[in-house]
Amino acid sequence: MLYDIGVYAEIAPPPRLRSLVACYWAISGPFADHRVLPDGCIDVLLTADGGARLVGTMTRAIVAPPGERAVFGVRFRPGEAARIAPLAPAELTDGEASLADAWGADARALEGRALRALEDRSLSAHDVLARLGPLVDRALEDRLARHARASDLAVRAAADALATGSTVHEAARRASLSERQLARRFCARVGIGPKAFARVMRLQRATSAIWSGANAAEAALLAGYADQAHFTRDAKDLAGVTPVRFVQDARAAAQ
Repeated sequence: MLYDIGVYAEIAPPPRLRSLVACYWAISGPFADHRVLPDGCIDVLLTADGGARLVGTMTRAIVAPPGERAVFGVRFRPGEAARIAPLAPAELTDGEASLADAWGADARALEGRALRALEDRSLSAHDVLARLGPLVDRALEDRLARHARASDLAVRAAADALATGSTVHEAARRASLSERQLARRFCARVGIGPKAFARVMRLQRATSAIWSGANAAEAALLAGYADQAHFTRDAKDLAGVTPVRFVQDARAAAQ
């Protein structure tokens, strides 16, 4: 979730990539600094000044700096980026690496083709998605065809369960694994453990409820917190702001 920005847009990938990619997103410049909450995902970022970067799973929110030119992002589904990037997700947690370290010449070719669109300051976020989406489609399809590892279906099932509020015990049972086996495989594919992932997903559910109009108490109930105090503690720990600030940011962004 992004706050206090100029223009943000996202689109779904084509059906053939939806097991790998959650969405493509873009911000058009100029934009102010903004808070980015952890979401359990690994992203690829394409920028005019920073090239292509692979950004690891976050355990805490960050405040991204302001920018003048557009940013294009690929948000992979939890655990799926490991299929096409040889860098271990756990090595990227709360950090980033050049996409060239993971993709080599493929990344450099993608950077070169994307640069012109990202340097055009007249483009809206929707324009950036329209221009770069097909280019990234082809790059991802090529990586899948030539370099893909198989999905870990047990981790995928567990991540889906945790995202909707299941406990780690329930998620492990759904994945037909012990909790210890799940923790090991989950860290290897997602970059964080299932307990940390469950906390991040609960905060995401609460934030989505607030963006849909709920107040902090309602959001805490809908997301599965024991009470509003529990939500407040998690929000301060993971996002660095209180639920009241969530509400204020959501209202300001909607204006």
